[in-house]
Amino acid sequence: MVLIKVRLIMILGGDNLRNIGLDLLKIISCIGVVVLHSTMPGFTLEQYNVSAYLYYLGTYAIPLFFMVNGYFLLNKKELTYSYVFSKIAGILTVVCAWNILIWLVRRDFNVNPLRKIIGSLVQKGYFYQFWFFGSLIIIYLTLPILKKVLEKDYSYFVILLILIVIGIVIEIINTFIFHNPIQQHVSQTFRLWTWFFYYILGGYFGKINIQKIRLSKLIFISFSIIFIVSPVILFYLAKNVYHNAFAEYFYDSMIVKIVSIGLFILFVKFEKIIILKNNELIAMASSLTMGVYIVHTYVLAKVEKYINNNLWYNTVIILIITLGISFFISRIIWSIKYFRVFLKI
Repeated sequence: MVLIKVRLIMILGGDNLRNIGLDLLKIISCIGVVVLHSTMPGFTLEQYNVSAYLYYLGTYAIPLFFMVNGYFLLNKKELTYSYVFSKIAGILTVVCAWNILIWLVRRDFNVNPLRKIIGSLVQKGYFYQFWFFGSLIIIYLTLPILKKVLEKDYSYFVILLILIVIGIVIEIINTFIFHNPIQQHVSQTFRLWTWFFYYILGGYFGKINIQKIRLSKLIFISFSIIFIVSPVILFYLAKNVYHNAFAEYFYDSMIVKIVSIGLFILFVKFEKIIILKNNELIAMASSLTMGVYIVHTYVLAKVEKYINNNLWYNTVIILIITLGISFFISRIIWSIKYFRVFLKI
């Protein structure tokens, strides 16, 4: 027992036990993002195949990222603006460093690097996936006020209910009026009604004791079925309702919200059953996820130059290669102590 306790403290870097379930969620979410970007070329709305299934399975990555972040930050004992500004400074350090690196490598000296830096935060520039950081910055600026508002439990319910209603209204408009996602007219950075929902929901799950939530076998089996068939449902909606294949327009749908909530609860609740000897590996892989998120788009672009991405089985190969190389690059950077600041937000 003493050895077990010592190993846990070594893994976690202190007396506060690390939630390995959340580490696993970060890893799965990271993989999900790479799945989204690598499998989409392998299918069309007229051709359902394995690529389509994997693509829509990756839909839950972004909601889970926001929920994990909200789980931790909204449950800090104190959230001051000095802390918030330090977090934002960390994000901007990462964004600036990686954009300037590409600016130098490409020798785009006729382009103002500041435009690329700002552009990347609104889904433009060298790193279109950095819109996530742009959304986080906006959310962070509200955190001290938001935490005070959410001090009472009913505040969580009221705000979440309002955000759910907004999502339902958007879905009704998409389905019955425009037959197209109206979200396409708003950059992902500024779809804040969606991101605040998942962020605050993550904070709520951190506030309550998820371990006390009782899940019967029937609930577990029912959720498993919904999870397995959900990519098929999302493809059907994309083809017949949205007439648009992009998964980013489904984050307001109830099925994505339900599955995301279910996945989050399952991983947090059952993290205790994860084999102890694998915790070091899980913790290390979790620390590499941000690096993978940053570099994978460039790795993917290089891999796709050599493998035809229009064939579904090739997209699976591309996915595996991209993940492997991205984790390897992230591990190399992480191994250099002074470079870790460029992989952490």
